[in-house]
Formats: sequence, C-alpha cells, structure tokens
Amino acid sequence: MPLARSLCLVLALLAGPVRAAPAESALSGPFDIDTAVAVALERSPGLQAAAHRIRAAEHLAEAERRPEATRLTFDIWQVPLNRPWAWNESPMVMLGLRQPVPAAGSLKLRSAARRKDAAADAANRDVVAQDLATAVRHAFIDYAAAVARHAVHLEHQRVSEHVLGLARARQVVGGTLLEIARAETEVARARADVATDATATTAARTRLNTLMAREADAPLGAPREPAPATVGVDARGLIADAQRERPETRAADARREAAALDLRATRREANLPSAMLGVAYFPATRPMPMHGYGLMVDLQLPWLTGQGRKRRDAQAELSAAAARDVAQVKLGIAGEVSGALATVQSASERYQALVREAGPASARAREVALTGYESGRGDFTALLAAEAVHVEVAMDVIAAKSDLDHALIDLDRAVGSPVARRPLAPGPADR
Repeated sequence: MPLARSLCLVLALLAGPVRAAPAESALSGPFDIDTAVAVALERSPGLQAAAHRIRAAEHLAEAERRPEATRLTFDIWQVPLNRPWAWNESPMVMLGLRQPVPAAGSLKLRSAARRKDAAADAANRDVVAQDLATAVRHAFIDYAAAVARHAVHLEHQRVSEHVLGLARARQVVGGTLLEIARAETEVARARADVATDATATTAARTRLNTLMAREADAPLGAPREPAPATVGVDARGLIADAQRERPETRAADARREAAALDLRATRREANLPSAMLGVAYFPATRPMPMHGYGLMVDLQLPWLTGQGRKRRDAQAELSAAAARDVAQVKLGIAGEVSGALATVQSASERYQALVREAGPASARAREVALTGYESGRGDFTALLAAEAVHVEVAMDVIAAKSDLDHALIDLDRAVGSPVARRPLAPGPADR
C-alpha cells in the first residue's frame, strides 16, 4: 500500500475527516485532539520507516515473480601444466549459458504470496499508526486534565486569599487569630497545589510533544477538551465491525492467504520437476579442429528423495496455523471490545452522577458558606469544609471526565474506527 494511501486510511480511522497535517504554528495556540494526532502521524519516523519496508516488500514480490539470473560459464580442460598459456592445445574450451527453470507455476504463486506478505506489513503499519494515535490521544487527555486541575487550584487559591482577607477584617471586630492562621494555611496549601499543577502540566506537555516528534520544550497551546459524550451502541454489532475493520484482522488474513499460496507453490515443487537448461559453444582448438555446440538438460526429480513432500507437509501445517491465527485474533478483538464498552458505560455513569448531583451541590454549599461568612453570620470552620469539599468534587469531576475520555479512546482503538458518540447533558438532572 503506498504511503499516501496508508496515511489517509489511518487518518480516516482515527481522526475523523482526512486532512493535511497542520503547520507547526497551529500547536502554539489552542488546538484539538485531532490536530495532535495528525501531527504525530505525519512526523513519526517509525511510520516513515515502515513505509519504506512496505515498498521494499513490494519490490521483493516483483523480484520473486522473475526467474533466477542466467549463468554464464567458461570451461577449459587439460591445458598442459608446463605451458599453462597454451589454451589452443586444450581438447575442450566451452563458453555456455545456463538458465534455472523452476517447477511450472511456482514463481507466480511465490510472488503472489510475497505480495500478501507486503499487504500484511501494510496492515501492521496501520496497527503501529493506530497505537501511536491512541497514545497521542491519551496524552492529550492527560494534558487537558492537568490544565483543568490547574484552573481549579487557581480558583481555590483566589477564594482562599479572599477568605484570608475576610478573616483579617473580622479580626478587628471580634475575629480570632486562629481563623487567620487557618486561612493562611489554606492559602499556602493552595499555592503549593498550583505549583504542583504547573509541574504536572509541564510533564504532560513534554510527553505529548515527544509523541508528536517535537522538541520536549516546544511551545504548546491550550488544549480544546472534547465535549462530554458516551456511546449508545450494541456490543454485538461493535464486535462484528471490529473483527472486520481492525488492521490486525487484515494482517492475519493476509498472512493466511500468503501461507495458502506458499502451500500451493510447495505442492507444485513437490510434484513437478525443476530443471537447469544450458547451451554451450566449443571453439576450435588444435586437438579439436572444429567448432561445435552443446545442449544440457539437468532435471531435479523431487519425488525420488521425499524432501519435496516433507516441505509440502511442513507448509501445510504452517497454512493451518495461519488460519487458526485469524480465529485467535478475532477472539481477542471480541474481548477487547466487550471490556472497553463496559468501561465506557461505567465511566459515563460516574461522570453524569458527579456533574448532575455532586458538582452542583458542592457549589451551592460553598456559595452559602462563603456568603454567610462574608455577612458575618457564617461559621469559618463550615466555610473551610465546604471549600474543601467543592475542590475535591471538582477534582473528581475532572478525573471522571478524563477517565471517560480515556475509555472512549480505548473503545475506538478496540473497534479500529471511531465509534458514534452520544452527547452527555452537562447540567443537573431534571427533577
């Protein structure tokens, strides 16, 4: 499969509509997950090396179709040892051409088998491309989650500093130094969380840049996080699609077909003779004063020794094994799809529960506690508890969204193509 066609196929499977890889500058501003995948696939040296190997396999398949090279031979016999330059005294000087002739039809079958091997190599390249795209998508989600956590901790730092200001103001009219000390502690903890987030974001950015074959510290803009979504599909249909679309299946099928073609060629070689045909010219010499020619037919009879039959039997076993490999690949795909679908369903339920119930409830509790403390009627301890719960729930929401996105990516990889999404309602459930 040519490189351009293979790249288009991978992009179609993993990144939605096919599009050219964006320029480097597209990554310095806000970018989406498909942009990261396109850059990684375009720049990957591993995929470029695989493309060269596929073309090499196609050239070898073409070479296999052609007979072995013709051999030019030169013989001179019985030149006198005391006059080694006296070629004209030799009783025989021969200039010949020899051509190996394989069993009828075997070259065509071997060439077809090697083309199937090249097709398997192309499918394996698509496996590598899908694995790379999946790794990039996971890294993008981790990067987006790190950015989101950083935003939550920045907001927590802002609220903590606001509460510290309120505690200091209240100390003048009856507040306690304990409240100020606890507020200062929360501010310090919030600042530490912000610093930790900055390190985690840098690590996530480095990993994503590396997967896209960029410098580790190359500028990377803000990630456009995918909208919350789930799937509403039947497992049986997904498994059938995966077993048909996955490049692993195509590779196993191609190897099975190659083994079957090799078996047909081996049967021909075990039952039909191969030959060496030759023609020779004998120039005149002193002992042989006439010009002459000669013909040579050298037949190999494979059925006499049994070696051809044993090679045929061995290839029959390899062909049977290749057929069983296809069945094993399909079984593995079925298990991957079932597990990935169950993970998506579980992750979407957890995310919805947090977003629809826990998130709004914690936000209301923090708002009530903060408003009460600002008005002088609220309890400081209750405010700290409400703020801590709100931050914890916000982190849980980010983790649940990240887990859901990771699960969807794994499901797409298990199926071998993007699975239709169903948007999730972001707001509270209707009562």
